[in-house]
Amino acid sequence: MSLNYSIAMMGNPLKKEEPKKAYAKAQTNGEINLKELSAQIASKCTVHRADVSAVLISTTECMLEGLKAGKQVNFGEMGAFRLQINSGGAPSADLFTADYIKGVNIQFIPGEDLQFIFQGMEFKLVATRAAQAAVIKAQKAGETTVDISGKNSASGSESPDEI
Repeated sequence: MSLNYSIAMMGNPLKKEEPKKAYAKAQTNGEINLKELSAQIASKCTVHRADVSAVLISTTECMLEGLKAGKQVNFGEMGAFRLQINSGGAPSADLFTADYIKGVNIQFIPGEDLQFIFQGMEFKLVATRAAQAAVIKAQKAGETTVDISGKNSASGSESPDEI
């Protein structure tokens, strides 16, 4: 199994004068919705899909309750979830107030089974979504060449620096 990726030229936002560098960006090729996930799980055990769906929905609700209560939610070998605060910096601890808090993210810490997920994984370079869309648009218009430079792109969905 391989993970698709495209290449994006990105600059350092803290050092704008430095030249851009090439970075890999994962390209998903679809999703698995709750119905499909429930069916897959049900096929590997003796529980019906509807029951699996109910358990997954309840698991999500309980996980959110635990996170809101400040708990780390552990899923055994899969990993754990906890909240992480994003804040600005105050000049000193005595001047810090909750007003400096900008938001909260859910942090995932992979468990033992997921820590080594990339071992043996293959990576496959693919065109960006913007380039793929440009090719399809050109094909529909009967064109034989495609400009993916982004100079005339009206989509704005991806940066012209993505390859």
